[in-house]
Amino acid sequence: MNTPDNTPKMVTPDQLDRRATLKGVTLGAGAVVLQPFLKALAAEARGEAPPPRLVFVVEANGLWESHVRPKDLGADGKHGWNSAADKLFDSPLANHKLPEAIAPLEGLKDRMSIVLGLSSKHVNPNHGGGYGVFNCCAQGGGRFAAHAQTIDYAFAAKVPAVLPVVGLGVPAGADRVFTNWLSVSSPGRPLPYICQPEVAFQALFGSAAEGDAGKAFQARNKLLDWCRSDIKRVREELPAMDREKLDVYLDTFEQLRSRQQKLSDIKDRLKANLPALDKFDCKRTTGRFEAQCSVAVAALASRLTNVAVIDTACGYQGYHTWKDLGVTVDGHAIGHTHPDDPRRNQSAVPIRRFYAERIADLARRMAAVKEGNGTMLDNSLIVYLSDSAEEHHGQGQQWPMILVGNLGGRLKTAGRFLQYPGYNKAGHRTMSNFFLALLHAVGDRREKFGEPDRELRDIDTAGPLAEILA
Repeated sequence: MNTPDNTPKMVTPDQLDRRATLKGVTLGAGAVVLQPFLKALAAEARGEAPPPRLVFVVEANGLWESHVRPKDLGADGKHGWNSAADKLFDSPLANHKLPEAIAPLEGLKDRMSIVLGLSSKHVNPNHGGGYGVFNCCAQGGGRFAAHAQTIDYAFAAKVPAVLPVVGLGVPAGADRVFTNWLSVSSPGRPLPYICQPEVAFQALFGSAAEGDAGKAFQARNKLLDWCRSDIKRVREELPAMDREKLDVYLDTFEQLRSRQQKLSDIKDRLKANLPALDKFDCKRTTGRFEAQCSVAVAALASRLTNVAVIDTACGYQGYHTWKDLGVTVDGHAIGHTHPDDPRRNQSAVPIRRFYAERIADLARRMAAVKEGNGTMLDNSLIVYLSDSAEEHHGQGQQWPMILVGNLGGRLKTAGRFLQYPGYNKAGHRTMSNFFLALLHAVGDRREKFGEPDRELRDIDTAGPLAEILA
């Protein structure tokens, strides 16, 4: 039966109508990569507000206070703060130079916060806190706390998507395909993270290919070549306002396709010359890290998910040797170097700067995706922390973090340095309070998260971190 001309069209990925501006778009092979993107455009066409996005970047070996605290906000109390402070210290970042270790974030200083002093000691994060990092539950003798849902899944429940959480790992070795370490969807059900960018790419964006098309996708692994003409036609049919979004969205696929072709072309001639490969050379840890960041942004931009986690710890004592960065000792050796030994920073600062560069790149990519009257970064929060809190042998008495973004104005995290009172001091706050703030920001009003730290005497750890809630 034909539909009468006066019947409103249903907005779908295959028949997208941006309120009479967009024409009908039909998809062939391009459905594999374009369908999730067009779903996002369809939601925008219906007037739906962009969803808030949450991204965690987690490293092993501790995030040292000295690497994130501006020096002129010294730890000696001269500027209103010391490690045993009795009250909250809240300072603007604007006039304070970031430490060398995180200097690549200088351009984001007006939309980021440095947060010190939040504890989660009962997690026992020495050498890595595992699932306890995200669910604030104590690890037992087996070092697992998979009996409670983690914050990424709790947040995702309030901003549902096709995939609640996308977990991407960057382990020290290039051969591992999956890892379990940080995320728990429901009690006893940890989320496996995908450690190889090509596998993540196929798992996230190849699921729509079936039959002969699916076989071609898996066999050729050159998705853009396969559906290039269809993508070109669709791009011509989109309004100018959406073409730019499509170009940004497809950039990830173009880079992955280009990398795969380059590897194929030179694998015999330059097999041993890995430094000559481009930045997506996934035999190198740095290349896999960059590729996983790119995949994460594509998954967020397409609205396959609203929560992504990039984990470079990937398990208990998941230490890297960052030879790509000129560092020849592993994280364990760095962690055991005395703080006064200059070799400690000589090894650690290049690694930390690389993390900061990746976070800056994540922010740049997200800022390039236009959404509503702003960008995807405007609607997001990037959280950078370590799975072992403040040190290699982390005690969890404070869990340093860097926050970039404000979840679409839901948080007050623009240009702030926050140091909370020391462990067991009046006014001390915990990671549970921080996670509650994230949940309150998206409408989950629970007052407790995780398990209480019973060593916090007379400290009420209920409720969100009020100082960052808008």
